Amino acid sequence: MQGYLKTVVVFLLIFVFACNTKDDGAKLRLEAARNYYVQKQYSLAKQEIDSLNTLYPKAIEERRASILLLDSVRRSENIQIIQECDSLILIFSPEVDKMKKSFSYQRNKEYQETGAYVPKESVTSGITGTTLRSGVGEDGILYLESVFLGKQKHKQIKVFTKDGSYAESKEVTSDGLNYRFSNLGKDYEVIRFGGNDENGLARFVFVNADKPLTVTLEGQGKYSYNLSQTIKTAISKSFQLSTMMLQLDSLKEAKDKAEFRIYNLDKKKEGETEDVAIN
Repeated sequence: MQGYLKTVVVFLLIFVFACNTKDDGAKLRLEAARNYYVQKQYSLAKQEIDSLNTLYPKAIEERRASILLLDSVRRSENIQIIQECDSLILIFSPEVDKMKKSFSYQRNKEYQETGAYVPKESVTSGITGTTLRSGVGEDGILYLESVFLGKQKHKQIKVFTKDGSYAESKEVTSDGLNYRFSNLGKDYEVIRFGGNDENGLARFVFVNADKPLTVTLEGQGKYSYNLSQTIKTAISKSFQLSTMMLQLDSLKEAKDKAEFRIYNLDKKKEGETEDVAIN
């Protein structure tokens, strides 16, 4: 009997010790989360809160406190995001406006809802020869237009350096903004590669703008020509403008999302306040 009692006592002591250890662990996690919050290390604070709720499901008081703390962490985190975005937007916006000055904004109001920014050195009154044109839509998406004088129906373009490095577009088979026509006995073909179809060609030209580059058109036949420095410069400018515009849009979107998350936190808090008042 005495042996049995000793076993029970030992078991109870172990159980009590374990419970105290769990309580202490939850409190330590909560305290660590609070410290990280004060230090503005919001990711670490959220990690501690997640660990608390995972490791100590029975630490009710600490978990309740962690939920309140988590809302504060999220609010402060989103305020920080908004501040950082505002700071970068102030830097990027003037740069984008400055870059746009070397472009010509073009839009045919009869059939275009939005326009595009075309490098001024690429602006012509018509098609004067086989070339590679570029532009940037109002949404910041870059496009390349492969212009060919002749009957060849091409659907893909590749750009090569002398050492064999190259980039290639995806194949364009749909009509879209592509068109072919004849005028005064000459055949013309204009194929547009935008978005995913462009597939990094403009970036390749930008990176290798100081090197000789050869363009190959592929489709029903093949045709190759060298890119002039003027065209390489125009494509490089389009790539840079597109990159800056997309980055600026990304910052604005991140700010909008952060503001919406704060709005939801406010609505949640208002709901909790109303529940308390009703009760």
